[in-house]
Amino acid sequence: MIITARSVIFVCALFFLVTGCNESESGSTGQATSYRVDTVLTGLEHPWGMVFLPGANHLALVTERPGRLNLVDITRGSRTQITGLPQIAAAGQGGLLDVALHPDFEDNRLVYLSYAAAGESRGQFATHVCRGRLNVGGAVLSDVEVILVAEPFVGTQAHFGSRLVFDGQKRLYVTSGDRKNRHSAQDLTSLHGKTLRINDDGSIPPDNPFINADGVHPAIYSYGHRNSQGMALHPETGEIWQCEHGESGGDEINILVKGGNFGWPVATYAREYISRRTIGVLPPEHDKTVIPVYYWEADAFPPSGMAFYKGDAFKNWRGNLFVGGLKERCLARFEIDGRRVVKAERLLEDRGWRIRDVRVNPADGFLYVLVDAENAPLVKIMPGSKDQ
Repeated sequence: MIITARSVIFVCALFFLVTGCNESESGSTGQATSYRVDTVLTGLEHPWGMVFLPGANHLALVTERPGRLNLVDITRGSRTQITGLPQIAAAGQGGLLDVALHPDFEDNRLVYLSYAAAGESRGQFATHVCRGRLNVGGAVLSDVEVILVAEPFVGTQAHFGSRLVFDGQKRLYVTSGDRKNRHSAQDLTSLHGKTLRINDDGSIPPDNPFINADGVHPAIYSYGHRNSQGMALHPETGEIWQCEHGESGGDEINILVKGGNFGWPVATYAREYISRRTIGVLPPEHDKTVIPVYYWEADAFPPSGMAFYKGDAFKNWRGNLFVGGLKERCLARFEIDGRRVVKAERLLEDRGWRIRDVRVNPADGFLYVLVDAENAPLVKIMPGSKDQ
């Protein structure tokens, strides 16, 4: 039996009571932390993931779902398209999704991409992960190899996941959605609705929880996920935090547990879209599933992209967790005490942006936010007039 600490239910209501920013160019939080928002770049088409290049204070990689990987100069507000990518299927919610750097990127120049790609049968798709070597000067990815395919291939074009995070042991965590077949999340022969863990070359870590289990794919680290689109490494504990979509409500923030069953669809706060009927039982009523540390009980948030703040620009936000909101069109800020959420607040509510991803630039300590739209900006959140 695997159970985390019980969720702090009362903060769910608090989230919807705290107001965010109302000014057009600046705002202030409940902690009297002022900030302003500047546009870095415009004209992105459904951007999805972002990562900053170490040793280059002004360069980042930004993905666009139709299949483009951009080298962005955040100082000049310019971008160069990277060539050499694998064949990508921009189908429905699929396309080029997340991007991550190898922990030893400065030595090996390895970049990891998650994306949807077609199989041998027409109209069948699966989430893929590849890695390649980046030549910044030539704007090209070379030696590209596929290191993971979240099989089986299916015809649906939704719920691909997909976030990428390395842990402190250089193991790669990959989220895979349930592909609109909710029961696949509980099927340990399928890689749908799972968090997968592999080594940097695609091999299986010897301490994965199901490596010696008959009939279970050894890449599975946790299961019972609907569609996880946010994941971040806690900078102090090294734990992997993750956010995922419910159905009608029931969006969650979880802390990954090795071998853990996160409930979907047998234990969830979500309800059916049309009938509003409950789906399964509530998580506290199922003693073999992991209880979320935070959830949205009402209408869907749903969350996408998350980052812990550990910069110097906003001292009051150190240790806070930031999560992008799609339907609710805001950036959520969570104050964390250990493994508990103790306060929640909405930022950027007045912008009307579907927020797909949020990252912290280690070089300047600013928050960078990707907006999900056909003609979308990359923006940065910087300190306002008050002394931080």
